[in-house]
Amino acid sequence: MKLLSPGGMNRPDFSKDDNVVAWLILGYLCSYPDAKDTTEGIGRWWLRGKGIDADTDVVRGSLVCLVKCGWLTATGGSAGITLYGLKKNRQHELRQFLQSHSSFHQ
Repeated sequence: MKLLSPGGMNRPDFSKDDNVVAWLILGYLCSYPDAKDTTEGIGRWWLRGKGIDADTDVVRGSLVCLVKCGWLTATGGSAGITLYGLKKNRQHELRQFLQSHSSFHQ
């Protein structure tokens, strides 16, 4: 199963681990659409807080791919820290996207 961009294009450059972590990140954002955090914070609070232990490099790769796919924004903050969050105009589409693909993740 390839993760699709909002326009429906396949993203074959996802590794298997990145794809799973990307789905988990999108699932978290579906529940908490206003959430924003750093790569480390997403790994610690969004994933590990749900019992998923993902390597920081895998989390980073997933975030980069989700930004390229148009799901996330990456905002540079102070001290070179990047915050990731859901693009506001994608919230409704994300909910529909995850519902239409949920049979693959049950």
